[in-house]
Amino acid sequence: MKKNFNLRPRTALLALLAGLALLLFAVFASGCGQSGESGSDGTEAVDVQFPEFVYRSEEALKGYKLAAVNQDIFAQVPCYCGCVSDPEKYQNLKDCFYNRYTGEFDEHAAGCTTCLDEAKDIGQWTQEGLSAKDIRQRIDDKYAERGEPTNTPPLPDV
Repeated sequence: MKKNFNLRPRTALLALLAGLALLLFAVFASGCGQSGESGSDGTEAVDVQFPEFVYRSEEALKGYKLAAVNQDIFAQVPCYCGCVSDPEKYQNLKDCFYNRYTGEFDEHAAGCTTCLDEAKDIGQWTQEGLSAKDIRQRIDDKYAERGEPTNTPPLPDV
């Protein structure tokens, strides 16, 4: 003897579960996509594998992303955090984020407020369309009171 089961409640439950799964997938996918999109803060999609120390804080991660995107500008801007005390290692802001001899990431900037502040300003001013020379001048004006800058050669007049 064959039993007759009512399939409507089971079908409705499966449809509900499928709908929830799709909703969760949509929420997850939209949240994941935001991290690599270009933002108003000057960061862009960065396909870089950062070392663990970069993830110490949101500010550090943002600073290293900005350094990766704007390496040429970081190399033309002095750092005012006091790293001038080691002129062989640090000659510009880029050197605070990247080891100038190996090209690997340097841990210094991950814990340095001045380096991260300069990075944030460079990101903002780059988004505003300022030239490297204008950015350099603004960094010099804003950070001169924080300390002695690295011995970064001045930008030529163009």
